[in-house]
Amino acid sequence: MKKLMLLMLIILSAPYFFAQSLQFYTGKRDFIPIEILMEDGSTKKGFAQDFMLPDVATFQMLGRGSKNANLDRKEVKFKSSKSDTQVQLIPVSDVKSLIYTNEDTQENFQLDKRIVKEINNDLEMESEGTVLMLPLMQKGPINLYGYRSMMCKANFGDNFSSGFDGNEDNCQLTYVMIYLSKPDETFAIAPVDYSSLSPLALFNMKTLYKKFYKAYEIIGADCPEFLKKVDEARQNDYFSNKTFKEKRKASDIERKALIKGKKGAEAAKINMKFRTALFTDMYQKLIDDYEQSCK
Repeated sequence: MKKLMLLMLIILSAPYFFAQSLQFYTGKRDFIPIEILMEDGSTKKGFAQDFMLPDVATFQMLGRGSKNANLDRKEVKFKSSKSDTQVQLIPVSDVKSLIYTNEDTQENFQLDKRIVKEINNDLEMESEGTVLMLPLMQKGPINLYGYRSMMCKANFGDNFSSGFDGNEDNCQLTYVMIYLSKPDETFAIAPVDYSSLSPLALFNMKTLYKKFYKAYEIIGADCPEFLKKVDEARQNDYFSNKTFKEKRKASDIERKALIKGKKGAEAAKINMKFRTALFTDMYQKLIDDYEQSCK
């Protein structure tokens, strides 16, 4: 457990240590294909600017997570066609969802508007919240939203950079920020905001893990059978350093088998996939429990 605590402490402290040598990617992003689902039920198809991979924090610094992931945008820069000279500014207040297409891979990515509410130290959900456009990571009876926060090596210098230009090959994952929300809800819950944690908070992980159970109790309050599952998980200390280590050990077997004989970008992609899953898989058990208990 001490090794895990030290690792997490180093990870969350890294932005402070590298702060003086950070470089930022400030290149102008292209307009890319997008479909905008409006609050009034209408749809706009065209091109939007300032998007890359929506599940990656563009800039990673403690205390500025959602801002650096560009989730708190107030408007969308939109053109009906790529050749248009005029850019429309669509207020996020009028937007329900954004669905855009990666022109290289033809993958679709979706961002849904939610009022994000955090769990405070008294294990209560804050009343106001913040409006964010959240990247959808997994659809289900409880949607999993979030983004990956990375420290990346600049492609224009030798220093480490918190900037991200779409190339993950020289990046190290620091954490995955997770939000929980029902598909038809207007709010989402952040069990723990990693970007706001101080390194000292890691020495009281049991307090942080309590917030996870509370988040599931709130999101699944409509299903008494599920609440029993949450309580059972609490009694068994499911959210714990022990569970994290067990999942890491299990995933390492498959990861090492796949990475054997591979180097460079190919190996980096495999490592990134498994490290991302390591953070997200802990949330999956209770999502599955909700789906099975609340049919």
